[in-house]
Amino acid sequence: MGLLIFPVFAILGFALHFSALPNFFHFRWQRPPYDAGRLFDALTAGHGGHFMMAHVIVDLSLPFLVLIVMVLGLYLYRSAPWLALLGVAVGMVGLLALAGVMASWLGFGAINHVAPADYPGARSALIELTRIQGALGWHTYVSYGAFIGVMMLAAGLWLRRQFPGWAMGCLIVGCTLFLLFMDMDNWMLIGTVLMGAGLVPVMRRLWRAEK
Repeated sequence: MGLLIFPVFAILGFALHFSALPNFFHFRWQRPPYDAGRLFDALTAGHGGHFMMAHVIVDLSLPFLVLIVMVLGLYLYRSAPWLALLGVAVGMVGLLALAGVMASWLGFGAINHVAPADYPGARSALIELTRIQGALGWHTYVSYGAFIGVMMLAAGLWLRRQFPGWAMGCLIVGCTLFLLFMDMDNWMLIGTVLMGAGLVPVMRRLWRAEK
């Protein structure tokens, strides 16, 4: 059951980004510039609860993404040990970076404690800090490895016919949506749903093994 905690938590976290259901259906093909000024206004006005809660929930889901990588790696190791080790290594490095990204975004919530007299400087600082550059940029791009690792493992399991092709295909397509539309919550929510569907046969096999 632990395999599905990541998709369930992540779906909830992404859903909290939408103030109304119609906003979910506003799909973009390119990531727009991040509106850090809007985030600043929400945090300083005390309306950043959804932002913080969403990131806390997604952050709490990451240990279960580690579990997914390890379980997929163990199944693949039986027939393709080198690919399994490579996929797990790429996934783990990406997960370490992803944890750093989540910690950075959670840290931005401290803006809520800035004195009003310091708002102009704090706004400028937040705008610079949220740009995908420097340490945040490096961690963001390395974090893609978390999903590349899952894709590598899923592709290996598909080629080795250890799980149904549709299930591993769902994992690959779901991770691809993360890579193509990172930080675009509706696309990532769909990607998470696909990942959850792809993990169902893996979870069933684990259940059978425990009986």
